[in-house]
Amino acid sequence: MSRLRGVLFDAGGTLVQLHVERLADALRARGADPEDLDGAFWRTLVHMDAAFAGEIPNADGWAAWWFGRLAEESGLDVALLSEAWRKADDAQHLWDAAIPGAIECLTRLREGGLKIGVVSNADGRIEEALARAGLADFFEVVVDSGVVGVAKPDPAIFDHALRPLDLAPEETWYIGDTVVFDAAGADAAGLTSWIIDHRGLHTVAHPRRVSSLSLFADAALRAARS
Repeated sequence: MSRLRGVLFDAGGTLVQLHVERLADALRARGADPEDLDGAFWRTLVHMDAAFAGEIPNADGWAAWWFGRLAEESGLDVALLSEAWRKADDAQHLWDAAIPGAIECLTRLREGGLKIGVVSNADGRIEEALARAGLADFFEVVVDSGVVGVAKPDPAIFDHALRPLDLAPEETWYIGDTVVFDAAGADAAGLTSWIIDHRGLHTVAHPRRVSSLSLFADAALRAARS
């Protein structure tokens, strides 16, 4: 097995999450009284593996599923939720709240000599969102599917990060929060995939699963030293 030289991260659900307070403000402005948006967000994320295990939808299909499921989990009207989300997101990308432990994890990996980057299914704004979350300066490359025109689980998206980092797939790990998008794409590209389960909600099996970014950093640094 090759020595670990680099780590690539998914963004949403792995390093950054929904800025629930900005979405809640947009909902209140429309007369809604949102409760537990944070919990609804995480519960919605983990359903993606089961929902898309058979067929990966296009962007419109994914959005329709996302708003429907998030509305169900949060007890909100789907049309109202969709309107509030789009208004708030148009003003400032909603996926820009750093997940606890992200800065510490990235700092440790950089100090440990690992090359690090992001490979995200996004809409062209993920680098901006990472900057607002205080994370952008850690990365040597940020690959946004909305910019490069290919999205996970297509393994071709990983080439856009591996080439500029001068990394081979067999010496690179990738961590994300879904098996069907993140792990499947990384495995097909020849990387070693990991799943992060921040809230202990995942039900789809994966051989390399961690509950925190700190534990992932521990594993990566051990592999880099071996």
